[in-house]
Amino acid sequence: MRALITGCAGFAGSHLADHLLERDEEIIALVGPGEGRANIRHIEEHLRIESADLRDQDRVLEVVRSTKPQRIYHLAALSSPVESLRKPELTYQVNFMGTLNLLLAWRRLDIDCRLLFVSSSEVYGVVSAEHLPLHEDASPCPDNPYAGSKMAGEILCLQFCQSYGLPIVRVRPFSHTGPRQSGNFVCSSLARQLAEIDEGLRPGKVVTGNLEVKRDFSDVRDIVRGYSLLLEKGRPGEVYQLCSGRAVSIHYIAQVLASMASKPVQIEVDQSQVRNNDCPEVRGDYSKARSAVGWQPRHELQATLRDLKLYWQERLHSHQV
Repeated sequence: MRALITGCAGFAGSHLADHLLERDEEIIALVGPGEGRANIRHIEEHLRIESADLRDQDRVLEVVRSTKPQRIYHLAALSSPVESLRKPELTYQVNFMGTLNLLLAWRRLDIDCRLLFVSSSEVYGVVSAEHLPLHEDASPCPDNPYAGSKMAGEILCLQFCQSYGLPIVRVRPFSHTGPRQSGNFVCSSLARQLAEIDEGLRPGKVVTGNLEVKRDFSDVRDIVRGYSLLLEKGRPGEVYQLCSGRAVSIHYIAQVLASMASKPVQIEVDQSQVRNNDCPEVRGDYSKARSAVGWQPRHELQATLRDLKLYWQERLHSHQV
């Protein structure tokens, strides 16, 4: 099978490439111009790497024409809700118009293919406790440009599926973490700080935002396995959630990581990192994906966090940060 992965050099994209290579699939890695490739350095020789800005319709068409993928995993996006508030126009250009350009190229070339559109649980916005756990039929209420662009992309994909018969499956992953995640995300930020403490590079204090919010965290390796299963066996036009089905507090995450440290650790809240509209709790339900393709999480959160801390320790030892 020949698979095109947009955003292949990113966190989840690189793990998806690992997973598909284990299945002997041919991988076309679409990366942005000038984008770093550290996450795929270990498999670079096994990939066909193509560079394209998804906003460039002609270049996207050229890549799809020259590679003729049988599967497209569309992961590429500007994925920071906070950054999207500062750059709403760019967020929509990349996340929505980039998706439109990809779909237009596919339709114009009329290739035999299936596509997975990776959305986000962010589309639900702030939800109240009585609506938990979230199911796929919950009403979306995006409260930032990132979430809005993902919801718009979902609608676009549904329209192309219904109007033109393109086999498109949509997926809403909840929070996921693991090795290679950017230090801009909470679990990875905490793991990096603790690795730096162990290496004597910072005092024994980790700084984070709101410790009381609860989130539904999964291992990225479980999530990308779900992507593969859903693209192959999911029903076109449907949307599926991927999550752990339970919520844990950021305080719990910090405590688990702190327990792995070789030195005493103090946890401190930085009020500047606390978002005013933080939803107190987010928790999903993966029963639809389980019923459709047999997917369920395999990794325990503590093991995922241990792997994440080891990742940062290895980067520090090799002077990659």
